[in-house]
Amino acid sequence: MTNSGKDYAVRGWLVLAATLVVLVVVSFVPPIEAGAISLRRASVISDLINLDKTADGELLAEEQPEINVEEFEVDLEEVAAQVKQTTAQASPMGEATSASWEGIFEEQPSGGEELVAEGDNAPSLDELPQADFSEILPDESLITRIESFAQGEETPLDRLYDKLLAGKEQVRVAFMGDSFVEGDILTADLRELLQDTFSGGGVGYAPVASPFTGFRQTIKTTSKGWTSYNIMQRKSAPEPYSDDFFVSGWVAKASEGASTRWEMTQKRRHADECRRARLLFICREDAKVSVRLDDGEERTFSFVAGEEVRQIVIESERINSLEMKVLSGAAGFTGIGAEFDDVKGVAVDNLSVRSNNGQAMFWSNAAVNAQINTMRPYDLVVLQYGLNIMQAERHNYSLYAEQVEKMVQYVQSCFPGAAVIVMGVSDRSQKNESGIVPMTAAKDLTRWQRTAAEKCGVAFWDTYSAMQQLGGMSTFVANGWAGKDYTHINYAGGARIARELYYALLKGAEEYCASVHERIERTQPLLTKPIEIEPINKMSVEGVEEVLKVEVEGIQDDAEDDLGGEDDIL
Repeated sequence: MTNSGKDYAVRGWLVLAATLVVLVVVSFVPPIEAGAISLRRASVISDLINLDKTADGELLAEEQPEINVEEFEVDLEEVAAQVKQTTAQASPMGEATSASWEGIFEEQPSGGEELVAEGDNAPSLDELPQADFSEILPDESLITRIESFAQGEETPLDRLYDKLLAGKEQVRVAFMGDSFVEGDILTADLRELLQDTFSGGGVGYAPVASPFTGFRQTIKTTSKGWTSYNIMQRKSAPEPYSDDFFVSGWVAKASEGASTRWEMTQKRRHADECRRARLLFICREDAKVSVRLDDGEERTFSFVAGEEVRQIVIESERINSLEMKVLSGAAGFTGIGAEFDDVKGVAVDNLSVRSNNGQAMFWSNAAVNAQINTMRPYDLVVLQYGLNIMQAERHNYSLYAEQVEKMVQYVQSCFPGAAVIVMGVSDRSQKNESGIVPMTAAKDLTRWQRTAAEKCGVAFWDTYSAMQQLGGMSTFVANGWAGKDYTHINYAGGARIARELYYALLKGAEEYCASVHERIERTQPLLTKPIEIEPINKMSVEGVEEVLKVEVEGIQDDAEDDLGGEDDIL
């Protein structure tokens, strides 16, 4: 009679031994790339085997770079030339390019005006911007400041603050990031806070079609008849759609009758306070597009074939819903997106692309970016990247810092005049033998991102320090502000970080305002009224001159008498 219990025990030990062999083999597999996803080395025996040290205990040089540099290849000179040519030829408000709900419009987009002029045109102190946010801001020690590395008296960040405080023109913000802010996380709260303070309404940019539209709470999007393509999988997009990407990261191929309906929500303050919408698309055949406003009146717009970006602008006292439908010309018709905002105040566009370290912007079409920017220029571009490349065992991110410099230059070419803020990587935690501990590599990556911003002369904001001020990622997870992966925040966590960035912007505006006042005060005359000097004894000027003449002649006669005349002198 066989001993079945003993057989099972032997089999169990064999399975365990085989599993250990497989794990040891897998531990020696180096990090690999799978499309846009980085697969890190899997080592469950890292406590026993240190693959990063020599037999003498010295650290080995990192064999694999932190990024695939080929993904970041871009000819910046060619981009600049393309943007220059596109901008020179662009007619953002021309009849072939644009249409409005009331017909073709003629007004041109207005840029920021320089408030502080030099010399005789300098404004008085009463005309200068005022900024006192003391009732909103916490103690200065609790504010993570925006660090500006720009040179000169007036920087793009100064112009941003000037425009915010003046309140006369719309201020547009592009927030370019990865899955950390996907679905309007963080940006929904930042938009809401800025609109509370500086006015404005609407939810900004929304794609025509995307599999992730349901994830976003701030606007409801229903799409039919579109085939959407993501820029991270751009190679799967057929021509001409593969060359139509805006930095938003999504394009949609239309079929006949393709439609999209956007509906405003009340999920956030001001989200449903939309007075202007803008539809963006490309039609390579003569096309007819219908637009229905608030499920009521419908109008049809005709466009001739062309390669340029087109827009339809709709203005109403309050836009509750908007539907766009391609009636004809679907072949070669590219749906890009729509914008929902107010005619003034602050607009914030969430332009997030998951699994993106910033390289996706180089795959967008610089001409498309430039054309859209001529229609409504950005005043601020925030770059939030880096979370996907951070690794616990890596501390040198100099190669990635070089790519950040290229991102800044690309943004400056496509969106000239916009201030740029490089947003440092967020805090992140990991599990080891001590439990959940902060990933110290976040501080290293932050340092390299700051270095890149400094070299480019733009601004930097330390997200890591701001999160540490709130307790760090472990506190975020404990409070339900972040996921159990100790990497991604949720809407509650986004609200906390958005408020910290909001405080930084308000503090920056205050300090800018103070510097402008100080600069103008230095140009003011010391005396506000001229000094009036009355002639002696109220005599006329001619009388004073006559008295002086007589006195001088008398002095000369006295001198001659004292010397005895000319003979005595000789």
